[in-house]
Amino acid sequence: MGRLGAWRRKSILALALLLSLGMYGCGKNPQSDQTAAQVKTLTVNPLQQEQTVRIGLGDVKKRSIYDGIISPYVEELCFPDDGIFLEYRVKLGDTVEKGETLAVADISAYQEQAEGLQEQIDELTGQYEYEIQTRDNSLRICEIELEETYKLIDLTEYMQDNYTELCVKAGNLVSQMERLELEKKHLTENYELELPYLQGQLEECRKKLRNHTIQAPFDGVVVQLQSAVSGDKVSQDMPLLVLADTTRYLAVGDYVNRRDAEKAERIYVFINGEEYEAEYIPMDQKVYSALVAKGLTPCSSFELYPEEPLEYGHAASIVVQQESRQQVLVIPSLALQQEGSRKYCYLKGTEGREKVYLETGLSDSLYYEVLGGLQEGDEVYID
Repeated sequence: MGRLGAWRRKSILALALLLSLGMYGCGKNPQSDQTAAQVKTLTVNPLQQEQTVRIGLGDVKKRSIYDGIISPYVEELCFPDDGIFLEYRVKLGDTVEKGETLAVADISAYQEQAEGLQEQIDELTGQYEYEIQTRDNSLRICEIELEETYKLIDLTEYMQDNYTELCVKAGNLVSQMERLELEKKHLTENYELELPYLQGQLEECRKKLRNHTIQAPFDGVVVQLQSAVSGDKVSQDMPLLVLADTTRYLAVGDYVNRRDAEKAERIYVFINGEEYEAEYIPMDQKVYSALVAKGLTPCSSFELYPEEPLEYGHAASIVVQQESRQQVLVIPSLALQQEGSRKYCYLKGTEGREKVYLETGLSDSLYYEVLGGLQEGDEVYID
């Protein structure tokens, strides 16, 4: 995920305007009405002097609920390296394909360097191939002459006048062939030493060329362009445009502690009473620290996978469920009281109220898990 924060919020608003949709603010609402149906409720009649409830089995879910909005997946894009801005290749609202160039920096110096290096490589390779071919031709001629000389030696009687001359010629041809082979070896060694060096320089230059372009990481829509003109200095930490992937959905809300989100038992989102599983998209710690240092409020993003299209800009509730217990013995929080670090309740016994200290486990805003002190069917007072 790209950098989040205040500019992310502006990006989402820009996209909403682009799609002619309304958007809502983010805020924390731990008592969301949408989750009220998920837990048992307890009604207390204030006209009665004493209220009791029977202890039974139920579910306890420890969770935090945040308000958010539905947005497409968006990324803030920067140049991979520092440079001088040249131009945008797209306009606000343009639909682009993955790999398409969106913006370029001034690359004229690197372009000339790359062209020069390629010329050197081509020249080096051409010269090497010419020299090797020349020596291969000479070797072939020597082989033919040596073969003919050996035939003449075989036909000449020993110690005749031209016999010695033919033997000397054969020896010279063998020496010449050895010299040509040695020259080929030296040419190849030098070529194999110089070529990788030039190729390495060319690849480094091409890398710099690539780092001076911003390319679309996915098919999407350009929803924000930062104000920039030719000649402006740009860096790898400066977001220049925002690209939205309208095939993916995010729920964007108030910042959620990264550790809580990553260790969550379950994360889901409520939209119009419908529940959607969600996946946390962590924010880079450096980005988070930079936003906080500037006094900006970070936000958190969660990706959804709906089967049907959702409406961008729609309000949603983001639920981060840390733990849960199913069908355990539970007691309403209204029945509990605190005495130092200990919790207790009043049990309805045969002789009236009985003070009972409890061992409790997981709790949410309404119920506590009972680990000891009570049994199913016990009746406790609610004060």
